[in-house]
Amino acid sequence: MADGATVLDVLDVLRDPDTAPAGAPSGTLAVFDPVGDATGVGTAELLAARGHPVALVTPDQVVGTQLALTGDLADANARLQRAGVRSLRWSALREVHPGRIVLTDVHTAARTDVDAAAVIHCGHRVPDGALPADTGVVPAGDRVAPRTVHEAVLEGRRAALAVSATPASGAARTTGVAPAGVEVVAR
Repeated sequence: MADGATVLDVLDVLRDPDTAPAGAPSGTLAVFDPVGDATGVGTAELLAARGHPVALVTPDQVVGTQLALTGDLADANARLQRAGVRSLRWSALREVHPGRIVLTDVHTAARTDVDAAAVIHCGHRVPDGALPADTGVVPAGDRVAPRTVHEAVLEGRRAALAVSATPASGAARTTGVAPAGVEVVAR
């Protein structure tokens, strides 16, 4: 990322849905969706509804490819098209500069410069690794890495079973954050 480039996390956009993203300059907002789920599609729709020009960047052949599982794939793409969202498919985000981004085609590696005032990142978030050392805390769920709710619950259950097997005098405890923001604590 070059100095002066604006990259925002999707949460920055969602904090205040009635205004422009804080720190976003005027111009096309590039929504980077490496996951292909409802997050990127919904963010692009929200920004377009606010009146921003939007370009949705995805490495997939179809925008929101995982929406096929919910039956919303075709409808979501039609909504994006009606909203005027530009779809940049089969594209990998390589560089972010002030006023532009550099994409490469995932098949040919051909480079393309695209005007973009800011990038909204809709990918997985980095886990919080800020646990103090030697506290007896066993990390679980999104505290370790991005998880589905099922994976987080399974990992939390395994950690709770491990903690419950320790003697009562042990100070070990387990914490984790499920994707929905639910903190799991077992003593």
